[in-house]
Order: sequence, then structure tokens, then C-alpha cells
Amino acid sequence: MIKKILLTLLILIVLIVAGIISLVVFVDPNNFRGFISSTVKEQTGYELRIDGDLRWHIWPQISILTDSVRLEDQGAKKPILTADNMRLDVELLPLFSKELVVKNVLVKSAVINITDESKGSVAKGNKSTTTVNQTQTDKPKETSGSGWRFALNKLDIVDSTIVYQQEKDLISFRDINIAIEQKDSKNISLDLSGSVNRDQQDLRYTLSADANLANFPQAAQIDLHQLTYNYKGVGVPTGQLKGEVKATFNYQQSPFTLDSQDFNITVNGNSINGKLKANLEQKPYFEALLTADKFDLTPFLTSSPQSQQTDVTKSTQSQPVVANKAASGNELAFLQTFNAKFNLSINQVIADKVIINNFVIDANNQNGVATLNKVNLDIAKGHVTANGSANGNQTKALVKLATQASNIDLSVLLGQLALADSLVGQLNVDGNIAMNTINPEKIMGALTGDLAVKVNNARLENLNIQRIIQNAVSQYSKTAVTEEQYQKYTELHEISADASFADGDMNLSSIKALSATLDVTGSGRVGLTKQDLDVNLAVKILSGWNGDSKTIQKLQQMAIPLRIYGPFTQLHYRVEADKIIKDVLSNKLQNEIDKLKGRLGNNEQTSTDEQSNTTDTDKTQDEKPKAKELLGNFLNKIK
Repeated sequence: MIKKILLTLLILIVLIVAGIISLVVFVDPNNFRGFISSTVKEQTGYELRIDGDLRWHIWPQISILTDSVRLEDQGAKKPILTADNMRLDVELLPLFSKELVVKNVLVKSAVINITDESKGSVAKGNKSTTTVNQTQTDKPKETSGSGWRFALNKLDIVDSTIVYQQEKDLISFRDINIAIEQKDSKNISLDLSGSVNRDQQDLRYTLSADANLANFPQAAQIDLHQLTYNYKGVGVPTGQLKGEVKATFNYQQSPFTLDSQDFNITVNGNSINGKLKANLEQKPYFEALLTADKFDLTPFLTSSPQSQQTDVTKSTQSQPVVANKAASGNELAFLQTFNAKFNLSINQVIADKVIINNFVIDANNQNGVATLNKVNLDIAKGHVTANGSANGNQTKALVKLATQASNIDLSVLLGQLALADSLVGQLNVDGNIAMNTINPEKIMGALTGDLAVKVNNARLENLNIQRIIQNAVSQYSKTAVTEEQYQKYTELHEISADASFADGDMNLSSIKALSATLDVTGSGRVGLTKQDLDVNLAVKILSGWNGDSKTIQKLQQMAIPLRIYGPFTQLHYRVEADKIIKDVLSNKLQNEIDKLKGRLGNNEQTSTDEQSNTTDTDKTQDEKPKAKELLGNFLNKIK
């Protein structure tokens, strides 16, 4: 039994060796030169030129080797593809039936040009191809004028470069490795990897996909198993963007559309799912309906050390005029290149310590103007809603928003923003704002517009307005101030103001604040970029005075000037109480003077005749001690 098996194997080996020897001796691979070129031309319309002789390669795979090859479009100035060599791995037995079954075509170190110079009559649509548009069958193609039949199972392009031209801009795709394998007559698989280097930025990617070409070229289905990417370099947020894309795309030739119902993308650990649709027939039109459970923006808010260092280096170098012109142009000009409808919903957005819940944006873009139909979000126990537009057609960008915010907890918000929580309460805002930039670092300085601001149940931490003013008043009248234990804050039922934005400041007018003990009005400025403020207030203290005299009643009706100014982290104040207090006490002083004059007049009427004959100098000397005594008593009373 064993001898029979060994004998059978020996016979098979002999047959294989004999077949290979017969192939090498009786079949000249150069006979395939014209056949291969004509097949490529019939299939694609392009001309394949093979330099040098074709030769057999026996081990480990029966192959046909070529020297350099070129793939050209008729009338083009440069070839579409040039390569140092090409290898065709063929099956042995079909050769004896005059069938060239190529298991794999390997093109190494190729340079693929997709530029204006490589475009000829085929690329420009002046010459049609026939076989490409025909329905594929399970049988291999048979070319006219030849007894050979051809079948291709796999195409490999390794260690190659693709030069792609977009208008006048050239982009080089390097380290390209492409593997296209035909699973059957209707399905192929694609594996792709490579990198793109441009402007000190590097994109590396790998792709794996299957394509159903049963209805190609009218339609096709592409199952993108995985597209991984790693994008890093100068100006890239966090210094690196990485993730993957998975989706199933449906392609349609007329109109030229792509759509996916199961699109998924991850970016630095954040996952977004949804539906996409693109119509690329003329001006691109996109539709996106995306959702996410959680998105962490924190890594995108800080630049990597590499990015910061490179930015400093670039800033010290002289910049061309074109770069400066682009920097001063419309940052939203890209909106002119496409139309779109966009809807994004995220349950939770995290930006450092800021937490946003139920974030929803509904927008569309038409002819360079994006309309924000709805922007909703919950933040710091409150709710924000907005709508507006973003214009990319003007000299500079213009974003307009009609904004409403209700019941935002300032203590929570300021804590999340890592700002001094000197003001707490529930913030309510209503109004319109605009900005001419979308750069996060410049938005605060570019804000314009008007808002109505109201804070309910407000409290000014580490600032007791009543105590500040009463301390100033006590310098003029100690008896008017009650010695009480004061809190380190000021409570107000409500604070309201009209706000307008300009040059990085929020200018406040019609400030009104009211509590059981205070009535405050005023105006001022809050520096959004410098993070400082300068506010002038007129304060009435309605209670807390000592007693119920006419002086106290007068003090309750007087508005005492109070200025609060300085950086948020170190506020200062100044009370201008001297003039007000003097005005308040002037009536009392005048009454005491009138009494003094009356007493002096009574003394003159009751004096004797001898005293009336006294010289004027003697009378004056006698009245001075009395006047001083009365004035001293008055001053002691008002202290």
C-alpha cells in the first residue's frame, strides 16, 4: 500500500517537472507581450508598454518577469504609471489550454501620476472603453484576434508612490501598498496602506474592504471593514488624531452618489455613529445624521509640546505674502465649496472640567451660508438654546446667534471654567451676539452684540457692600452705624443689566440690584479678554442704621457711590462717601448754627446798658468762647 502511494506521488512529481520543462522549452513568454498589452487596452483604454524581454521564473511560483513598464493614456504628456519591473504569477495547467490565468500581478516601486499631464483622451472622456462597462461573467475574457484567453485573480502594487493633483496643488501619497483580489466574478477585496506627508503633517492609514460589483459600473456596494488613520504634525489638535472608520457604502453612477446607513468613526477614543449621504454629481451635497453617547474635547483644547515648539519656530520665520493673505481672509470660505444638511446629537460633551449634556445641533449650508436652525444644550443645571447663521461669502467670517440661557448655576459654571466664583446665582440671558472669527483663542475679543442679563438669588462672595459703605460712613458719624456681626458676602434677590460687547469687553448699563437691605443701580465694564472689571454703583442702604432720626432717614434715601474694580482674582473697591455725608449732615449743621445765632441774639437783648456801651472789640471777645462751646457740643452729637 505504501509503495503504491509513493509511486503515485513520484509519478505526479515527474509529470509536474515534465510540464515545467515543457513550458520553458516550448512556450516563449514573449508571445504574451502583445496579448497582455491588447488585453489591458481593451479592458481600460490605456496603453501598456513593456520594455525588454519577458522571461520565466520557476521557483517558488511559476511567474513571468518583465523589465520596466509604463501605462499611458493616448495623447498624455506623462505616463499614468511607471514601474521598475512587473511579475505575473501564472497557473501551469491552463497554459496548455491556451488560457493565461494570472493568479497575481505584482508591480513594485511604481510611480502613479494622477495629474493634468497624465490625462489623455480616455481620462478626458474623448474615447470610450467597452469591456469595462460590460457585465462580468464567470468565464474569462477572450480577446479578438487571439486564441488565448485571460483571467486575473489578484493585483499587488507595493512600495509605490501616487502623485495627485488638485487644481495647482500636488499631493504625494507615499509607501503605497495595494492588494486587489478577485473573489469571484462579482466580488473583489481591497487592502490598502500608505502615508501622506505635507506641510510638516503626516497621515498614515490602512484600509480593508470588500466590493460587490454585480451591477458595476451602474452601482456597487462597498463594505469598509476598517479604515485606520493616524494624523499628526504641526497645527494638529492634541498633536495627533487617530481612530478608525467602519461603514457599508452604496455607490450609484448616475447621479454620482454614495450613502451609508451604518457609518461609524472613532476619533481619539470618541465614537460617532450615524447615516451619511453624498451627491457628487456637480457641486457636492452632503447629508449627515450623527449621534454619540459621549465626546471628550479635552485633548483637543491643548496643543502638544511638539506642536507648540514648531509653531514658535514657524512664527520666527518669514512668511510668504500668500500665507498672510489667507490668514486674514474668511475662515468660513470653505462653506462655498459644498452644500450640506447636518444634524448632530451627543448625550454628553466634556471639555476639561466643563460638562455639557443633551447637545443638539441642526444646521444646513447653502451657497456659502450655513443656517443654524437649532442649537440646544444643558450646562451647569441650566439650558441654552440658540439659532443663527455663519456666512462664508464675505471678506471676513460672520457668525450671528440669537441666544437664550435660563437658570444656569453660576457657582457650577465658574467652577467648571476654573474662574473665581465671586458671583453665584441663577443666570438668565436673552439677546443677539455676533463674531467675525471661529478661532477659539480670538472669539472673546471678537464678540459684538447686545444681551439682557439677569441673575436671580445672587450672592457676591467675599464682598459685603453694606459693610463697606457703613464703615465709610462711620468715619463721619459713628452713632449712625449699628455694631453688628456682618457676613462676608452680599445677598441680592435679583441683579439685572443690559450688556453690549465690543473690543473684548462686556459693557454693562442699567444695572439694577435689590435686596431687603440694599437698592443698587449703576454701570460698568467687564473685561472678557483681560478678565477684569470696573463697575460704578450707586447704593442705597435701606436698613441697618442706628436709630430713626431725621439723619438716618436722610441716609436711607441717599445713593452712595461705590466703585468695584481690578482683576477677577483680586478685586478692589472705593467708597466716595464724604461728599454725600456732608450733604446729608449739612441741614443738621445749619440748624445748630441757627440755634447758636438765636442764643447769641438773646444774650444781647438781656445785657445791661453798661454792656451796650462796651466797644465792639470787647463784645466779640466775649462771644467767641460761647460759640466754640456750642459748636463743640454739636460736633460731639453727630459723631
